[in-house]
Amino acid sequence: MNLEKYRTLFVDEASDHLQEMARALTALSAGDESASEAVDTLFRMAHSIKGMAASLDYAAASSLAHVLEDWMEPLRSGALIDSAGLSLVAEAIAALEEMVACVDETGAAPQPRADLIARLTAHSAISVPRAAGASAEPAPTAAPLKKKLSRPRHRRSPARSVFARRRSIASWPR
Repeated sequence: MNLEKYRTLFVDEASDHLQEMARALTALSAGDESASEAVDTLFRMAHSIKGMAASLDYAAASSLAHVLEDWMEPLRSGALIDSAGLSLVAEAIAALEEMVACVDETGAAPQPRADLIARLTAHSAISVPRAAGASAEPAPTAAPLKKKLSRPRHRRSPARSVFARRRSIASWPR
């Protein structure tokens, strides 16, 4: 199967998403737009890049985008981001840009960035204070079902079964 068409599409789409991520990061650091909108944009773009990279077996880009997406999850629920976090996100975006450029130039899978993934993981483990008005308690989870519901059985009427058999026999090649 020729993957060149999909590589080109990946490079184009990922480049657009990375530009949008850079714009959202700039707006977040400057305070131009609301933090929740900027974080949602960063999250959605990282999610899209993760999916596209995984579908083409670019594991390094997919795993970095996945860790970045996981790193932003507390921010989506109201946690604050510090300047070290902003610079880490900027470094992750730059690393994703390098990976996309590698795919564009060579067509080969990019090299993994284990160092950056480790720093993102370590920084996300740090307790970050929540924004004012954000709930400190976790959202209540739904109670598990006590009994698994059985799947309804669909019975065919004898007349329908005969009709289906006749139709399938009539369509056999002769």
